[in-house]
Amino acid sequence: MENLFETLKTMPFDIMDFNPSLRKHGIGFPHTEETKKHLSEMKKGIKQTPEHIQKRVSKTIGFKQSNHQKEIAAKTFSKEWLITNPLGQIYKIKNLRSFCRENGLDQGNMSRNRVRGWNCVKLET
Repeated sequence: MENLFETLKTMPFDIMDFNPSLRKHGIGFPHTEETKKHLSEMKKGIKQTPEHIQKRVSKTIGFKQSNHQKEIAAKTFSKEWLITNPLGQIYKIKNLRSFCRENGLDQGNMSRNRVRGWNCVKLET
């Protein structure tokens, strides 16, 4: 009996042999570069109809981002800024939008450089 288990351990095992339904869904079979190129060429120039666009968009309407997703997006897209207030104090911040919200400033005007004595410069990273 032990020999049987040892033999089974060393036998090559392919899930496709035991579950043929996976084959019809294409799981486990990567496309060749030639097939990828062919599929890409077939889709070029095809425009989505307005009905298809509406159907695709309607699937995501009403779904809210979680707070975790919002925090990740804020970290990813936030830029660093050097801000000088009217008294001459300098701040190095990340996320201009939240800074402006906290200080009652207009983020659009701040990003254009100046608002009510505040000076704002975007740092290159």
